[in-house]
Amino acid sequence: MSESSSELGAAGRKRSVDELVERLRAKTLAERLPLLAHLSIGRTLCKLRDAITNEEPVSPKAAKALLCCGIAMYRRHAVGEQGNEEGEDHEETMALVKQSSVLIFVLLASIEARSGGGTADVETAYEVVERANAATLAGVLEAGTPASRKRKAPDGQEEEEGEGEEAAPPPTANAGTLTMSVLQYVAQTLRDRASTEHERLADLFFRTSAACMAQKLLLAHGASDFVSLRATAGHEVPREKRLLGIAQAGESEAGQSVLRDILLSFLLPSGIIGVRRNLLLSRAASTSAGVDHADAVNQAHSVAMAGCEFIWQNGTDPLERACALLAGAAVLTTKGGEDPIRKQDAFVGRVSLPFLETTPPASGVKRLALLTDQKRWVLYKVDRKNKPQVLCNLGGFEGLCDCLLEFLGQ
Repeated sequence: MSESSSELGAAGRKRSVDELVERLRAKTLAERLPLLAHLSIGRTLCKLRDAITNEEPVSPKAAKALLCCGIAMYRRHAVGEQGNEEGEDHEETMALVKQSSVLIFVLLASIEARSGGGTADVETAYEVVERANAATLAGVLEAGTPASRKRKAPDGQEEEEGEGEEAAPPPTANAGTLTMSVLQYVAQTLRDRASTEHERLADLFFRTSAACMAQKLLLAHGASDFVSLRATAGHEVPREKRLLGIAQAGESEAGQSVLRDILLSFLLPSGIIGVRRNLLLSRAASTSAGVDHADAVNQAHSVAMAGCEFIWQNGTDPLERACALLAGAAVLTTKGGEDPIRKQDAFVGRVSLPFLETTPPASGVKRLALLTDQKRWVLYKVDRKNKPQVLCNLGGFEGLCDCLLEFLGQ
């Protein structure tokens, strides 16, 4: 009786897609999800499936709200309900959260198929997805677009990229194109592909969709360099000395491990790195890296053995020096509990990198985000209404340095 009545609105009529999505949104955004809540979510998803299959109208607002529900469930699974809880009950809960996120993803793909997305070129869409999985973050500190960059030729003369060398691989699609490619690919292959592939693609889709939303919010006023007046205030300690202090914070065995794994996270394909909560690579990622990417592993090991301070003072590779700074900042901020480097949220949730998914900090705390599409480092705060206030918006290696100084209050 209760189940059948929940399908009906206050006037005894069948709920619309918009109303069902609103009910789902309220359930997925709840602070806790006990077993009964998962059962209710499952029933609502079944009703949404039936409504979408029966060609009931889906408004853009409902589709966006459904996307937000999927992102919320994806993040719950990535971070883990209630932090470090363990045991069979916790594993069962996480399995239910994961299943719900995948089902929401399939519903979104079904809506896309209805709207014509299922007629897209499936091979092209799949190629975009595979390029994204093979892409690395190694060039994130470079300025400008690939077409406008120049490099030094062996004789010291500048030449356009591509002259005197083999053509570069196709550029990786931006986050917006990638999300649409994932959705269109699944829209066309819903009946042909195994659910295990849907699980893999759901994570990619929701992670990239969240990055799109963050970029729109943080770059609402454009991608030009911006530094608040407070951030430009004079400091009695020279800039280089303050930066050296950050790097020196990583001078420990734990700091070496963090430096190694952060550098590997920039050097290795995203499909191998995946997403994690803490600072160190997962065992699966480390194993895969050792088998298929020996050069990157050797480079990261050598850099880690040299140490953050040495790399910062003597290194010539901007990426290695940037990772030395990030490792020092990680050691300075990742605190609390036993063995925080391995068990606590990286940077206590205050730094957003493509390979990290952490519990966000409280409002009013400075946060640093890397927006890979624009190659921008954005320092910001979030107020109690979840509205961001941008403090710094800078690109390249020097931009990271300035943002980190303000981020740490150095």
